Amino acid sequence: MACFFPFRCRARAQVLPCQESAFRVTLEAELKDPGTDWPLSQGWGLVVSSDEALRELVIVNIQESTSVKHWNLEHPECPIEVGQAILEVNGKTERNEMLEELWGKTAWKDGKVLIQMLIDVQLTPRQRSFFNLAIRRYDVVDEFLEATKVAHNVCMVEPCTICQEALDGSSDVVRLSCGHHFHKCCAQKRFFSQKNFRCPCCNNLLGGWN
Repeated sequence: MACFFPFRCRARAQVLPCQESAFRVTLEAELKDPGTDWPLSQGWGLVVSSDEALRELVIVNIQESTSVKHWNLEHPECPIEVGQAILEVNGKTERNEMLEELWGKTAWKDGKVLIQMLIDVQLTPRQRSFFNLAIRRYDVVDEFLEATKVAHNVCMVEPCTICQEALDGSSDVVRLSCGHHFHKCCAQKRFFSQKNFRCPCCNNLLGGWN
């Protein structure tokens, strides 16, 4: 079972009127199997960063995401890309509330999941400085997790404790030095927000970045 269910959901995108350098996006996904839960913890494939001094969310990486891929194919004039700032998510403009909308409280409507965002393509100098720092941090996390990857065809009995989805070999799996396994994409998001990398299961200190 892949981290972002690329073959189990169908995405439809709707463009809303753009203002200046910002544009509005509505991403919608419909599960082929109505009995399957939407993996809310995956955040639509968007890896974002922010801190207390920066209200906006800056897009640092876009992992496998059917919804974003379809949006970019259908709307080449305003694609969702790395290096953009998310100003609003489902009507929320406060940093923590936007993160919650991205990763946990995705709206349901008529049996579908959807998310609406206001995205700005022009970063302010402060956002740009923060983005450059976040990119360096992301590279450190990625290098750390690449060194812990297990064979791609390895299946685990226990699920990933971050997203609760199966570790069935259909997506990259990492084995931390403490012996716990996770989807690489899930561990990436968890470690990206930390200065010191700690196992989500046992809290064992694994490393960090400067």
